[in-house]
Amino acid sequence: MKKLLIGTSIFFLTTTLILSYILLFTGTELVKTPDDNRTLVKYAPDLRELVMTEMRDYLVVMSEIQQGIAENNPEKIYTAAEREGQIAIDDTPIRLLKLSPLACKTMGFQGHHLFQAIADSAKTNYNPKTTIRQMAELTNNCIACHNTYKVETE
Repeated sequence: MKKLLIGTSIFFLTTTLILSYILLFTGTELVKTPDDNRTLVKYAPDLRELVMTEMRDYLVVMSEIQQGIAENNPEKIYTAAEREGQIAIDDTPIRLLKLSPLACKTMGFQGHHLFQAIADSAKTNYNPKTTIRQMAELTNNCIACHNTYKVETE
């Protein structure tokens, strides 16, 4: 019995030492990521920041829409979704449009059109199930874009 306890203690001590070494001295060397096959889109720093800010705004608006669904509040949904709908398309800088790949622009505009569709349906004929379906479509558009493109600074 004593030999079993000593053997187990040695095993756990060895395991702890190995894991401690890995965590303290190898850094990110053990973290392997698959090859990133996304299309690289390079923007000037100000345009990249604009794109990143817009994506963060998408998340804020999507959260507000979800809150509106939970509260059964179509006005809240309309107000949130409208901010990223046609208004956002109209405010897109020409410089960004010229530098973005066509398929990237298409996905971006599709996202704005989906926000506008959510706003319109919340205003005219609110149905929570319809809004949830629209949100699923919007989320899938975001996923497709993030799986296809990687935005970096020139």
